[in-house]
Amino acid sequence: MLNFTVSTFNELSNELVHDVFRLRQDIFIVEQNCPYPDIDGIDPDWLHLCGFDDQGLVAYARLMCTNQEPSHIGRVVVHARGRGKSYGRELMQRAIVEVVERAPDYPIELNAQSYLLDFYTSLGFHVIGDEYLEDGIPHRHMEYHP
Repeated sequence: MLNFTVSTFNELSNELVHDVFRLRQDIFIVEQNCPYPDIDGIDPDWLHLCGFDDQGLVAYARLMCTNQEPSHIGRVVVHARGRGKSYGRELMQRAIVEVVERAPDYPIELNAQSYLLDFYTSLGFHVIGDEYLEDGIPHRHMEYHP
C-alpha cells in the first residue's frame, strides 16, 4: 500500500522535484529508449500525485483539473521496484478520485500507450479516436466519465 501526496508544483520540495524528474527520465526516456523533452514547461500548472513506499518515490502522475473543461491525467509512471505490486492500479485509482473531487462534472482524458489499453479500460476509461504515434510510441486517446 502506497502513501500519497498531492501538491502544486510550488509545494514540492527541491528534493521531490528532483526525484519526480529522475523517475520520469529513468522510465520514459532511458528505459523506453525515447528521447523527448520531458520538462515541457507545464509542470507548474499541474497537480503532482506522488506515491511513496518505504524506499521513497515509487509512483507518480500529474493531474490537470480546472473544473472548466476536461481534466487530464498524464506522466503516469511506476518505478521498476514497484511493478507487479498493483501500484499502477493504486496510483490511477487515487488519481481518478483526486480529479473527480476537484472537477466532478467533467470527463478525464489521458493519452495511453497502446499496450496499456486493457489496464486503463479496466479502470473505466474508453478509447476515443485512432491510434497515433507520440515520440515513436503507439498511443490512444482515452476518456473517463465520472
